[in-house]
Amino acid sequence: MKKLFGITILAFCIFTNLPAQTVNVPLDHWIYPFIERMETKGIFHTLKTRSYPLTRTDVAFILAKIDSNQSRLTSAEVNLLEQFKGEFHEELSKFDVPHKPRYEERHVLTWREEQHFAKTDVAFAQVFDSKTGDQYSEAERTSRTTLGVILRGQFGGNLNFLVHAQNTLNRGTDITEENFDPRYGTPVTISGENVYSDDAWAYLIWDKSWFQFEFGRDQVKWGPGQRGSLMISAENPLFEMLKVKFSFNRFQFTSFHGTLHSGVGTKYLAGHRLELKLFDWLHIAGSEAVVYGNRDIELAYLNPIMPFHVAEHHLGDEDNNTMALDATLIPFKNHKFYFELFLDDFTTAENPFTYYGNKFAFLAGHHWVEPFDLANIDVKWEYTRIEPYVYTHYKDINIYRNYNQPIGHWLGPNADDLYLDIGYLISRDLQCSISAERIRQGEGDLTMHHEQSDGVRKEFLGGTVEEKWCFGFKFTDQLFRDVFLSFNYFHIRTDNLNLEPGRNSTDNYVSFDLYLNW
Repeated sequence: MKKLFGITILAFCIFTNLPAQTVNVPLDHWIYPFIERMETKGIFHTLKTRSYPLTRTDVAFILAKIDSNQSRLTSAEVNLLEQFKGEFHEELSKFDVPHKPRYEERHVLTWREEQHFAKTDVAFAQVFDSKTGDQYSEAERTSRTTLGVILRGQFGGNLNFLVHAQNTLNRGTDITEENFDPRYGTPVTISGENVYSDDAWAYLIWDKSWFQFEFGRDQVKWGPGQRGSLMISAENPLFEMLKVKFSFNRFQFTSFHGTLHSGVGTKYLAGHRLELKLFDWLHIAGSEAVVYGNRDIELAYLNPIMPFHVAEHHLGDEDNNTMALDATLIPFKNHKFYFELFLDDFTTAENPFTYYGNKFAFLAGHHWVEPFDLANIDVKWEYTRIEPYVYTHYKDINIYRNYNQPIGHWLGPNADDLYLDIGYLISRDLQCSISAERIRQGEGDLTMHHEQSDGVRKEFLGGTVEEKWCFGFKFTDQLFRDVFLSFNYFHIRTDNLNLEPGRNSTDNYVSFDLYLNW
């Protein structure tokens, strides 16, 4: 283990003698919906938008493509583009794209000397939540105040780094004890009446036009899903990893090996993904991931080009290996269709819908921009179905989760979700959307694997089912540069709440969010 770590660091040091470019753009950055919209309009075509996060250089490359097609943008989209060009102006200089200096990103501190630079930002977020309704004896109000420091930079023209550390003060929660056991979530500390939680992104990265190497604590999101991802989702908490990516015009390959947090022993997640651009309008991808633990790192899983399905068999067939296939089609401008199939376990010898051993999930969606020529409107729908026992495993160490959260889709097993969202880009600074969603949840969760006493048959959403309907709207306003205020409201109707037959509830959820990055 120590030798392997030493070899990795040595290799990294060798790599960093080569030219470097960039760091990653966080998954919650507001440029991602803009990129998705531009891709659906047919402004550009790239393999990169199904494997997040993107690097700042990736984003600059996409912005350069969009800039060359400004005539196809609305005035609100042009204004958004100008702000993003200012934020990524240093990376855009490589593509000879002009920008307006007044839109350049601001920093608290900036240091630059020859090929070295470092930039410091302060991030602040304030969230107020209120929940009322039948299931609450009185209004539940919570507050989360987050303060973070972001430091990114480059040394010697080759070594890039990012550290984003944040601490959150939680008020109004029912947390009464500190927690450092990953089985019950991320760490929580208590000081007097205050409850604190903290986390950090921290990684080193080297990026060339066709190759990227990353070492540190970060996030990964794979797949085309907008409401969620089946294999590796944005909701999966941060974890430590080694990641390499090879990118060319027609294909992209990504491989990583990471450490998860379980509370029941050492636990690892390895994955690799191959993406192909068959045509500008058709992108397909295949992915594999494996969860294993309570032993040293397996070189077979560290090998970026070794099929995990084969490796697992040669290692005793006791790990949790998964596979996924996804496709994205943009057959004509303003329409994007996508599909993902996830296989946890599967056999063709049995009925996929009744045999317990066929553990699979799928999602399908459609993104329609400017429907009926209505400018600045987006319509998105997505359906997800996850069969019973998906993500589970008879060994606790191999359950498909990190801390107490799913690595894959937030729905969990034996559930489905139908989601519709209509968004309106009123101006560069003001956006709104309305949404409707139906969530059905049957018995079972990540910890409930199949038992012999359950028999060999499964029934999707059999027995008592919790059915939830959510209707809501959201307004987001950029008050000043990188200062955002959001208002969210959801009306929720639930039948058989918590799988209790006949227990119904009508509730309301309100949230005010303030975020700034300086």
